Amino acid sequence: MVNLLLRRMVRKSLVKLERINGRTLRYIVTPKGMAEKTKAACHYLRQSYQQILKISRALEMVVAGETARHGRKPQVVFYGPADEILEILKIAAGQLGLDYRVAAAPSALNELPAEHLLVITWTTEETAEPPGVPTVNILEAV
Repeated sequence: MVNLLLRRMVRKSLVKLERINGRTLRYIVTPKGMAEKTKAACHYLRQSYQQILKISRALEMVVAGETARHGRKPQVVFYGPADEILEILKIAAGQLGLDYRVAAAPSALNELPAEHLLVITWTTEETAEPPGVPTVNILEAV
């Protein structure tokens, strides 16, 4: 499979094939290949940055809605896996001046005071939510 893909890249002039000896080949990325890779990397960065902005704005809107309903900022709990989305939410919370907690297990949610609490999650899996506590999947709010 790798050889098939490399041959395709050679045909498209993205990679240059250089024979070192009878059994050894060297593959060199061509300027055209480098330009394609750079273009793909820029596209990826642009999409990632847009997703970060969407998640940050969604958190801001959800918190603003809760603040308008109750007259004060809610106590925010981020409930989900320790991944990139959690890191984005932490940064966004810091920019909004929010105090937040992180809960990774359902049992941690049961130990929290339910008064003016807002649970933010971001998984597609079913989660055990504390009864009577507003829970928002931030990916659905995006």
